[in-house]
Amino acid sequence: MSKLLPKIRSSSSLILLAKDSKAKAANSFDYNALLLTRTQKSSFMPESSVFPGGVCDATDSSPAWLDHFRRNEISAAKLRDVGHVKGPRPEIFEIKADKEALDPSLSLRLTAIRETFEELGILLCRDSKSLTSTSGYAKFHEQFDGVHWQHIVHNDASQFLELCKELEVFPDVWALHEWSAWRTPSTFKKRFETAFYMTALEHEPSVHIEPNEVKDCAWRSPLDYLQACLRKELWLPPPQFYELSRCLNFSSLESLRQFAAEREVKGLGLIHPVMYKCKNGTVHLLPGDEAYPADPDASSDKIETGLTVEEFRSQGNDKLHRSEHWNQHQSQLLINFDREDGQVHPLDPTKL
Repeated sequence: MSKLLPKIRSSSSLILLAKDSKAKAANSFDYNALLLTRTQKSSFMPESSVFPGGVCDATDSSPAWLDHFRRNEISAAKLRDVGHVKGPRPEIFEIKADKEALDPSLSLRLTAIRETFEELGILLCRDSKSLTSTSGYAKFHEQFDGVHWQHIVHNDASQFLELCKELEVFPDVWALHEWSAWRTPSTFKKRFETAFYMTALEHEPSVHIEPNEVKDCAWRSPLDYLQACLRKELWLPPPQFYELSRCLNFSSLESLRQFAAEREVKGLGLIHPVMYKCKNGTVHLLPGDEAYPADPDASSDKIETGLTVEEFRSQGNDKLHRSEHWNQHQSQLLINFDREDGQVHPLDPTKL
């Protein structure tokens, strides 16, 4: 594993949710999720619809951030306590050997917030007056030249700290909750281990896309996104399809926000898909599936089954945790085992 990890880049992504003021039906979702569509020129999964996020930059771990927080009497001890996680966590959250670098619990949040600003122009932050806010909802700032600063930060990640200094604000790390962690399968040449955070907003902020990276974006309910994918109107990569499906368990943003805050304490496991090639599609086995291999990185190619997706499913496995893919748009999730770690089972959007 120590030889493998240097080849995998750390990244961070943000599941950004906001109350939907137009939601009317009692049985509909009262919130929307914000996803962006990557451009055709994107070097990784072009034209896919994804949550905002990207690769960690060295400046996200700079101790200079601590100085910025300390100026308003936010201690290093208080920042280390961000998240309050007591349970197990993947290696991406482990404190590095560099004693001056920030705790990953903080730096990964800074990455998610910085990338969200770079890609969509949304600055999640608090000022000195809102530092003590206990609403649980993220704050954002719009009264500045966001387009100008978005361009600057996009070209130089270190300027994100300078932006916060000039505005006298602090990235709202307190409103982000650890939600999941995914590792790119070994079949991909480019590989990432990504921390997914979830945060909630009381209303939708204005959005300005970064045209070099982002083709378009939209606020839509989780169910709407999933059904649009099944209708072949957009493409959701497996992590997005999975995490949006988890959201289907909650029609209320407040209940989902509370769950995310309570579940975070219990920690989380790494979701590392292992890809199996079937005659009529592909199966991604996930940890907990009875057929999940002992070494998920044993093969750099899809594992041949010689079976159809349906035949592979019916091999007598009592515990299933997998996604089945017939093409880019036709997918389904299968989970039939009990979990005691506070995780939420995804639901099937085709049956709602």
